[in-house]
Amino acid sequence: MNRRRVRKCFKNNKNMGSYADICFEIIGDTDLGKESIRFDTKIHYLEKGKGEPLLLVHGIGQSLFTWRNNIDFFAGNGYRVLAIDLAGCGYSGCPNIYFTVEEYALIIKAFLDTMGIKKAHIAAFSTGCLSAICFAASHPGRAGKLILVSPGGPNENYPFQLKFLSTWLGHKLFMLYFKDTGMHNILCKLYFDATLVTDNVVEGYYRPYENKDVRDSLAICITHFDDTYARSLLKSITQDTFVFSGSEDKIHPEDMIRSYTVTIPKARHHRLRNCAHFVHEEKPSKFNSESLAFLKKSDDDTINEEKQMAVD
Repeated sequence: MNRRRVRKCFKNNKNMGSYADICFEIIGDTDLGKESIRFDTKIHYLEKGKGEPLLLVHGIGQSLFTWRNNIDFFAGNGYRVLAIDLAGCGYSGCPNIYFTVEEYALIIKAFLDTMGIKKAHIAAFSTGCLSAICFAASHPGRAGKLILVSPGGPNENYPFQLKFLSTWLGHKLFMLYFKDTGMHNILCKLYFDATLVTDNVVEGYYRPYENKDVRDSLAICITHFDDTYARSLLKSITQDTFVFSGSEDKIHPEDMIRSYTVTIPKARHHRLRNCAHFVHEEKPSKFNSESLAFLKKSDDDTINEEKQMAVD
């Protein structure tokens, strides 16, 4: 008798994976001068595989759930994959911070410190790319190759529900009334193929928001989001960088993506057809295979490739 194999749905929850206790310091200006404040929190993460570390960083309002189609692939191809829920997201702690790009860069460093990882390749998505850029620029010896998926920040193209969060009223309504139907509507605007927004996908994204601290963290993050400093660092990125974008991405359109691919010195770009913002979710096979080839490519291969391009 033939039996069909049913693929088990990926679940991200507080009982899955592990937790790391991290601490980081934020230095700010006060009337008395510089002041350093220490923060402690827990970071929820999933670790699979052995080999060179590969850190997966999601965007704001997400969790490691976004990497569900990628984790096993890289773990099975020789990498120690660590997918994290950033502070204030998923099932990590919600410290009393503003959840800015720069603060998330500090959290990335603190997590790697806690895990005893001296250097890691980083794949980041959307707004998470900006924190990865801040970390890579500040600690060039600790960041290997960079994979940036649909990089950029909130702008006028974002769904109204997300832009409205930066207002007092939007924050209050979000805290009181946000439901899974609202998550479904947002995701449908970020996918090219809305049929991929299944009940499992909606649940995976919505479930963390049953915690009101996570809702509050997103609203605070949207309100204080500023990518000015991160974008000023693009020219200083020394790592080999692979930028992915979707041909149908309406919120981080081609001109925004081009500002990254043109400015980062060692950046290459692949624009995938028939997908929108969630490139790694809509086209996982293509994303996985091309990212793996990029990660495996040696420095000598890169030099030879550049020489060949010059000859051609």
